[in-house]
This record gives sequence, structure tokens and C-alpha cells, in this order.
Amino acid sequence: MKRIQFFMILLAVAMTGVAANFTGRVVDEEGEPFAFANVVLLSPIDSAFVSGTMTDDSGVFSLSAEPLSVVVKISYIGYETKCVAATPGDLGTIQLRPAITTLGEVTVTAARPVFKLTTEGIKTDVENTLLSKVGSANDVLKNLPGVQKKADGIEVFGKGTPLIYINGRELRNKSELDQIKSEDIQRVELITNPGAKYKADVEAVILIKTKRPQGEGFSFGTQASYYQGENMDLALGVNWNYRHGGLDVFGSEWYNEDRWGQNDYLRFDVQADTTWILDEQLKSKSLARSIYSSLGVNYVLNDNHSMGMRYDTKWWFKNRDRGSMLADVTANGDFYDHLVNTVEHNTKSNMPHTLNAYYNGRVGKTSIDVNVDYMFYKDRKSQYNDEVSQERDSRIVTALSVVRNRLVAGKLVLSWPLLGGNLQAGSEVSDTHRNDDYSNPENIVPSSFTEQREHNYAFFVEYARPLPFGQLRIGLRNENVCSDYYSMGARMAEQSRTYHHFFPSMGLSAQTGPVQIMLNYAMKIQRPYYWQLNGSVSYGNRFTWESGNPALKPSINNQVGLMARWQWVTLMVEYRHTTDTIINVGREVPGSEATTLITRDNIANSDKMRLMLNFSPQFGIYQPQLSLGMVKDWIKIPTPVGYISPERPLFLVQFNNNIKLLPSLTASANLDIISKGDQENVSLTRAGVTLDVSVTKTFFNDRLSVKVAGHNLLDAQERVRLRYGLRNMYQESHRDSRELEVTVKYKFNAAGSKWRGSGAGESEKARLGNSN
Repeated sequence: MKRIQFFMILLAVAMTGVAANFTGRVVDEEGEPFAFANVVLLSPIDSAFVSGTMTDDSGVFSLSAEPLSVVVKISYIGYETKCVAATPGDLGTIQLRPAITTLGEVTVTAARPVFKLTTEGIKTDVENTLLSKVGSANDVLKNLPGVQKKADGIEVFGKGTPLIYINGRELRNKSELDQIKSEDIQRVELITNPGAKYKADVEAVILIKTKRPQGEGFSFGTQASYYQGENMDLALGVNWNYRHGGLDVFGSEWYNEDRWGQNDYLRFDVQADTTWILDEQLKSKSLARSIYSSLGVNYVLNDNHSMGMRYDTKWWFKNRDRGSMLADVTANGDFYDHLVNTVEHNTKSNMPHTLNAYYNGRVGKTSIDVNVDYMFYKDRKSQYNDEVSQERDSRIVTALSVVRNRLVAGKLVLSWPLLGGNLQAGSEVSDTHRNDDYSNPENIVPSSFTEQREHNYAFFVEYARPLPFGQLRIGLRNENVCSDYYSMGARMAEQSRTYHHFFPSMGLSAQTGPVQIMLNYAMKIQRPYYWQLNGSVSYGNRFTWESGNPALKPSINNQVGLMARWQWVTLMVEYRHTTDTIINVGREVPGSEATTLITRDNIANSDKMRLMLNFSPQFGIYQPQLSLGMVKDWIKIPTPVGYISPERPLFLVQFNNNIKLLPSLTASANLDIISKGDQENVSLTRAGVTLDVSVTKTFFNDRLSVKVAGHNLLDAQERVRLRYGLRNMYQESHRDSRELEVTVKYKFNAAGSKWRGSGAGESEKARLGNSN
């Protein structure tokens, strides 16, 4: 109750401002909204600082001040600074023009820089740059400093998987990034220091803002993508939209067929009373066919009020994995057994249902953002494992796993001008219900029936205001979690937890001439995924099992960071200290010393440093970008034979090259190198080198585009070693990822959706592991 009173007092104080209000809208030379321009109110007598802010996504600013007569100063790097004498009220539209410099007889006209630091991360302008010609949103993200395209999605170097938003809506279907054309993107912001309005377990956020659509009526865009490697993949889809007045109805239909193969070599070295060596050769083939559908409606009542709803679903009508495993086992150097496993997994998913409703509005000076989300899905996975032993008894292991997830979430954000800055305050609630049923009729591994119920509620407040030299942002978030764990219908008191945490955050940015600097601090939490808390045991073979750990605790980390930018050079440094770090461990299965159970556990403390140096010049039609990164862990992992620690840092080199050969023809070549190195108890034993190239040609005023690309041309593969003390594993993986892509896109009477929803419960959706 005291927490609620504290936040209500903050809200009441914020709503008592009585100063005069100054508003306006800033645009560039083409009349496009100018986001993140600096707006400062100065005294007309001595030019003393009175108040300041930055323009929002629409180029609009609003700030308060007591003087009734001021000078409004508007500036942006590369553009002429503009000063306007003003009195309270609406100043209308203010246009900035590019700065022009004369060097001898050569006149140079500046353009907006591609990158700009904010108090949370780095913003990248895409519109009117070479990035707008690289192909899709996925191709744009690969060109952001420190962002990596992995086989299973996007990762931020040293930060993990980010939350991705498109026009304020959380991304639910990864293939959507291939559906958005790069030329339709206005800008992308990579947030590496998320503020208080994001859940405390969110490490990185990517915000994609598309260009404002023009025109009304019916429009659609189609796409066909063909991928050929060792296997064939296919994506076919259409996006449609109808706009009339304030009404906007939109939808999508997409068919995806994904086939992939993987070959693995694993070696387990187990030191017990007997020394066991297990050498495994695994081959697997997978096939997934699905149809994704979305339908939504927006209604804009006027400039101050809009609302909408969106429904998404995905139908998997084939989701199958088949494979084989050959294993040779020795005991104290002598032959023990030869195993042949034939495995098949079939997954039947009901059509997952996700629904989002939103309201955006403004009442007086107060902006209101409300989002409500509902999600439900059920997966039913059957496993058949025929294990033939040369020297021992053969066995057939069958299992049935049924997972049901339900989430209801809501989020309210209020914001208004206060003391020359902007105050945001709000709350977020979520209710999650997950059931995991696992049955093994042969009783080789234990059957389990678990249930997790979790209720989260949070309050947050964040204040940002310009300073004479930059901008300050401070925030505080209070999260409260009540988690109940049930096994076989009985509540387990030891695994059920209640948490109450406060998470402060801060960002300070400054600008001196061409140099931008940003300092930040945040306290974060890493909550275990729900599948990591599940106590079910998954059977690989008689020597390898895997399970979650219901006793896992969340990790808390404190992180400080520095970002600096000078012309086309950007430096990012971050240091963090973590308590109760979650790591993978290998343990002996009671009663069977040769069998290893892979699970997760908490250890005391760890430290990590992340460093990234980015060079992004532009030479006319050629725009190269070089990123050099390093991650170093300091951690002591207890094992039965003492502590183990990572020794070598991990280095990253990214060299992206984009060139505009003709107005309608662009090419790119991207090289990624990951060095050998250690993170926690995992070692990369071989450097990975990935090369992607592409050529994109547009026709008919960019309505038709054809892209030809080659992915992972050097056939980079992964070799890792996991150290568990007396139980160690070495793995080589070769996945079918070298392939040729041909993508054809066509758009007719293009008009994009006006969707303004930002979603609620996004972190909980990620922890559940969406079946999409």
C-alpha cells in the first residue's frame, strides 16, 4: 500500500504544473518530421537557459516555462541552428535547412548523420541513406553496430536476444522482418540501456519506425522468397490494407515451408569410479509447414485520440523432426557398448491466439497510452526413440509432452511536461499460467505434471529533461512477483517464490561540438525461462538426459556504460556485476554414474565487460561499416574438482559494405568473424567466419524489387566445449545454412498500417517461448 501511495504522490505532484506552454513542430527541408532535434528556451535578456527538450517521433515539441517572452533555439548536427522569438502558444511549423560549408570552390551540403546517440542507446536513420536499399528489415538490422543475425534470430553482441518493436507493436513472428522493405523504414533505434518503462529483465530493445504512409484506399504488397541450400525453403505472402478517413483495416497471410538438416558430433568425458567416454554421431532432418495470419483495425478519431485491435495466429500443419544417433561407449579405455538410436518427434500445435488492443490519447497536457494483451497456445509433442544396444538390452522409449500457456497483461503509461522536461509514470500487470505434462510409459525417466502460476505487477516513473549541455534521464521501477509452483497438483512451498524489487536507471548525454557522450546506469534482473523451471526429464539416450530446475533463482545485475561518438566513430563500453548467475551444469544421475543430467543452476557472482568500436564513414555511393567488439567474463564456477573460470575473451569483427551502383541497383557484402574464446563454462574452440552477399534491383519506381543473395558462403560451423568439472562435453555442429536466396516483392498503391499499439507483457511472452 505504501508503494502505491508513493507513486500516487508522484503523479499528483506532476499534474500541478502552472507554467506557460510552448509548442511547435520541426521539419527538414523536405517537410518531413524532424525527430530528436534539440529545442531550448533562452532568456531574451542574457540568453540564460530557461528550459529545453527534444522533438518526438512526429517532430513535435512541448515545454513549459514561466517567462512570457523567450527565444526558442532549435539545433541538430549538420543543420543550421534556428532561433525564434516567441510568446506562449503554438509556434507552428519550423523548418531546418542543411548547413552549407564552402571549401575553396567546392560547396559541401551536410545531411543528417546516420547514427545519433540518445540517453538509452543509438538511433540509426535509414530513410534517404544507403541502408534504405539493402533489402529487408532483417538486412537493416544486420548493419547496426553490434547486432548479429543468427540462425534462430537477431542477437545484440553481449546482450542476447532483444525485444523488437515495429511502430510500437511487439514483433511476434520473426519472418515479419523479411516482409518489411528497407525503403519503408524511417529509422531504427537500438536501446542498450532500457529505461524504467521496460521490464527489468529486458537487456536490449530494437525500435523500428516505418515511414508515414500516404494516400487512402486499398493497397497490397506481395512477396515470394526461395532459398536453396542442401534443402529448400519457401516463403509466400501478401499484406493488405484499406484506409479511409480515420479508419484503417489491415491484414496478412503468409505460407512458410522450412526444411533443414544438421549433423553433430558429441563427445562426453565422464570421470567417476569408472572413466566413461561417449562418442556420438547425430543426423537430423526437420520439416515445418505453417500459415501465419493477422487481422487488425485502427481508428483515429482526431489528432488526440486513436484506438485499435490486432489478432495474430499461426497454423502448423506439419512440424516433424527425424534423426539417427550412433554412439560408441568405452569404460576405462575398454569397449563397453555400441548404440544405434532412431528418433522421431512430431509436434501438434493448436492455433496460437494473440490479441492486442490499444488506446493512444491526449487530454490537456497529459498523454495516455493503454495496451491490453491476451495470448494462449498449446503444444503436444510426441517422441519415439528406438535404441538398439549391441551388448546390453535394447529399449524403446516413448514420451508425450503437453505444454499449455496462457497470458493476460495490461500496461498504462502517462506522460506530461514538467519543469522543462517530460515525466512518464505508469503501471504494468500480467497473469501467467503454464502447464507442463510429461509422461514416459516405460518409466525409464520419471513422468511429471507441473504447473506454474505467476502474477506480476509493477509501477514505474521516469523523468527526462534537457540540460544546457545535453539531456538527463532518471527512472525507478518497482516490480512485484508472486510465483506458485505445483507438482502433481500439490503446491511446492520451496519452489514457490515472492519477490519485491526496486530497479533504478539513469542516462546522461552531453554534446560538445561534434562529440556526443552518454553515460548510463541500470539495475537489471534475469528471470529463468519457464522451460528452465520445468522439472521434466528429457531422454536423449541412456547416457544423456536433460531437465530444468524448479529451484532456480533470478539473477540481479548492476551495469554501468559509456557511449561516445565523434563524426563517424562510435565507442561503447559496459561493465556489469551479477549475483546468482544462471549457468548450464552437468550432474550424475543417481544410481547411474555413466549418465549425465544436463540442467541449470545458480552460482554466486560474475562480472562481464563488453566493448564495441564502430567506424561508419560514407564515401559517396559507398558506405562501409567496421565494428570491433570484445566480451570478457570473470567468473568462478564451483565443480567437484575445484573452480573453473573463462580464460580468453571473445572477439567480434563485423565488416559491412553497401554500395549504390545505380539509382535502382545496390549491392552489399557483410563479413562476420567470431574468435575463439570463453564465456562462463562454454568455450568456442574454432573461429567462425560468415560471409553474406546480395544484389537488389528495383523496377517501376521501386514498386517491384528482385533480390539475389548468398548466405554463409564460407559454410561457417560451430565447435564448442562445455566444462562441468568431472563431466565435460565437446560438440561440433554442421547446419544447412549455406544457401542461395531469390526474393521478389511487388507493392500496389502502397499504404502501411497506422498501428500504434506497443503491447504489454512482452517479457513474459519471451519467457514462455512463443510457438510462433
